[in-house]
Order: sequence, then C-alpha cells, then structure tokens
Amino acid sequence: MPEFLEFLFAFGFQSHAQDPFFASFRQRTCLPGADETLVIPELAWSGHQIQLCYNLKAAERCGSISNDWSIRDCAVHHTWDVKNVRANWIIIKGNDLMKQRIEGSTAGRSHSGISSSATLDRAFATSLGTHLLFCEWAAEQWRWYINSLENQFQDTSRRALTAPVTTLQNAKTDKGGFRMAPRTYTQSTIGSIVPRISRVSTMLTGNLSAANKEPKSPGQGPWTNPDSGLTQPLPPNITVHNPREPAPKQPQLIFENTEDQEFSFAKLQKIQHIQEKTREALLILNLNSSIISQLKGYYATVAKSRHFPQDVARLCQDDLEQFELRLTGIIEDLQMQTMRLEILSRLLEDRKTLVSQIVQSLEGARLSHHDQLHSILEYRNTGNMISMTKDMNEIARKTKIETVSMKVITVVTLFFLPGTFISTLMSTDIFQTDKSQQPGPDPFVHLSPLQLYLATSLPLTLVTVLIWAALHWLEKHKETLKATVDKFEPSNKV
Repeated sequence: MPEFLEFLFAFGFQSHAQDPFFASFRQRTCLPGADETLVIPELAWSGHQIQLCYNLKAAERCGSISNDWSIRDCAVHHTWDVKNVRANWIIIKGNDLMKQRIEGSTAGRSHSGISSSATLDRAFATSLGTHLLFCEWAAEQWRWYINSLENQFQDTSRRALTAPVTTLQNAKTDKGGFRMAPRTYTQSTIGSIVPRISRVSTMLTGNLSAANKEPKSPGQGPWTNPDSGLTQPLPPNITVHNPREPAPKQPQLIFENTEDQEFSFAKLQKIQHIQEKTREALLILNLNSSIISQLKGYYATVAKSRHFPQDVARLCQDDLEQFELRLTGIIEDLQMQTMRLEILSRLLEDRKTLVSQIVQSLEGARLSHHDQLHSILEYRNTGNMISMTKDMNEIARKTKIETVSMKVITVVTLFFLPGTFISTLMSTDIFQTDKSQQPGPDPFVHLSPLQLYLATSLPLTLVTVLIWAALHWLEKHKETLKATVDKFEPSNKV
C-alpha cells in the first residue's frame, strides 16, 4: 500500500520527535474481484487479498533508572491472500522486541499463540494472533508508566499540602529569607529627628526602637564625637552611652541566600513537565484505543462479508471470537488507564496552582523583608547624615567665630600698620640731619617730631582704610551680581 509510506516518516535519526502523535488505520480489501495491479503469478499472489496498515505506540523502559521511560512507535503493514496461502508482514520498530516476540510465539506453537499451519484457515488465524501481539504490546506497560508519573508528581509536590502557612509579621527564618540576629552597638545619632526615625523603624521591624535614649542627668557634661573630635552640648532630653560601658544590643536583619529552596520556580517547571507527559500519554492511549477499535471492527466486517471464504469464516469462528474478546479487554484496559491519566492531569493542574501560589507568597515575603532591610539601612544612613550635618554646623559656627576674630585683627592691623611704618621710618638715619653742614635753613625746623609724625601717619592710615573698604565693597558687589545672574538664569532657560 502506498499509504504505508506516511508511517515511515516518524522513524529515523531525529534531534526532536517528528509527528509524535500521528496515528492512522488504512485498509484496502480486494475480495469481489482480482485487482490486476496486485496479481503477481511468480510470487503466487492472486490479487484476492486483504491489505491494511496501522501504527501503535507504547511506553518502554529505555534504561536502568525507574523513571527512564520513552514512548516508542511501531508501524505494521499486512497483506493476506484469500486464495493462496500467502501472507506478508512489514514491521517497522526501533528495536528487535517485536521480532523476538513473534519468533517466540511461533516456536511455542501454543493454542493461543501463532501457528505455522499451511492451511488457509490457519493462516488467517495466524494473522489474527500476530495482530494481538501488537495490540497487547501497545497496552501492557502503561500501568507502570503512569505509576512512575504519579511517583514523580507526589515526590515533587507532596510538600505543598503540608507546608505551614504563616503571616509576614510572624514569619520565621526560611531558606533564602531573613533572620534576626544581634549586632554590636553603633553610635547613636543626636538630634530632634532621631525619635521620629526610631518610631518609624519600630513600625517596620517591631523590635527597633529608641531604647538608647534615657533622661539626661543634670550633671552630665557635653558630648564629644569620637570621629571628628568636636565637643558640643547635648539637648536636655538626649543622652548617649559611655563607650566604655556595654551598650544594649539591637536586632539586625541578615539575608541568607541558599540554593536548596523548598519551593522554587524549578519545581513549577518540573510539575509542568510531568503534566505535559501526562497529557501526551492520555492522547496516545486514546489513539491506541481508536486504532484497536478500527482493527476489531474491520475484521468483524470482513468475516461477515459474502465475498469472504465461508469455510474460513466457519473454521476460524472461535479464533475471531477470541480475537474480538481479547481486543475488547485491551480497549477496556486502555480506557481504565485513560481515566487514571485524566485524574492525574486534574491533580497536576490543582497542585501546580497551589505551588505557584506558595512560590508567589514566598517571593512576596522575601521582597517585604528586603524592603524592611532597605528601610533600616536608610534609617541608619539618615542618622549618620544627621551626625555629619551637626558636626559640620559646629565647624561652621566655630569658623564663623574665628572669621570675626580675624576681621577684628585685620582692622586693628590696618589701623596701626601705617603709624607703625612711619614711626619705624622716622627712627632711622634718614631723618637725622647735620645742621653744621647745611647751607640753608631746615624746611621742617618749624615742625615738632610729633606734629611731623601725625601729619604723615594719619593721612596714610586714612588712605589705607579707604583702599581696603573699596576693595571689600568691590568683592561684595561682584558676589551680589553673580547671585542675581544665577537667580535669573533658570527662568531664562525655561
């Protein structure tokens, strides 16, 4: 039959299975008259013959591991001549299993097996027995294959039925989560904002609080920052612990990252894989039942045909009845396995939903703990920033005081510098003259030394102060202009 070529396409070396769910039953019956194309006198083919081809699938172990299964295909082509004692079989399978079974059944010559009689009725009975071998092979291993799927399903998802359910507030330490652990004391931040931040941290963690704050005793001295060395007074409601004294321990969130998680996305993938295998087996069982039912109906119809040899039908009546009964039993067994697979498929769907919800819940809990950790870190960073800001304010305050002092020193220096310079200059030999060698009168003789000093130093002091004031005003004017330009530049860009 040319149609048999379609069954060959599913075989051969393949990276991935091609047409894994292809199944069909084809037949060509030439009982009324001889088909000239089928008459081959040299091979004793009369042309009055039955031709059929079909394929069946079965589960077979492909290794020593209990869960190592594979779905194997078997394609069958059969031709039986109704006049001459001639039969032809073409069996395509990936191993020698069917060959060994046929040889074993033929060698046994049992009543229920395949006989090698040369009569026409025995040849017909042999064809029926050979078909039974294929049908029994297609139904015999499904029970154990389904058991393997059920075991994998339970091993993967049984824990989901007994997993404890806890709220986020009472969640214990889980793998891949957070746990509370003590840590060493970190310097507290001083300021009015600390109590508010402590209350926020208390709401986030339930344990962090402003436990370090105690009423300050009246005699307590100023607080010195050990990092910057600055000393500043404390507010009346704030106190710090002496570094020499043991400080109270505060809880800390520690993230634990482990690979062996009880519930993960990998388990969802495993359940999905088992579910796909279950649905694949369910479809194959239905296809096998359909093929076997067509085979059973075909031989029942052919045996009742008026063109079929009546003596063969009469002599093989018991074989036909046995054939139909055994095929009916195989179909019913396949139907029972189909029911098991349907229940397993529903359980897989429900269990996958449950595991998915657990995974989402755990992921949400981890994200919540992660947010809490970030909140605590932000709280601590904020405290450090407050401490640094206060230290910088203290430095700025002291710098301002020192700047005022430097300005006073500068003004005093500017006031006394010209007079000091003049007095120093007048004390030198420049202003010491020898009157005996002078040809004319002394132009400064009418001025006393004090008058000369004041006449020189006061104008010079005034000029110096005016120059300093002018330079100081010029610098302030430049800063004012720069601030005005910076103020209007953003509005111009907009």
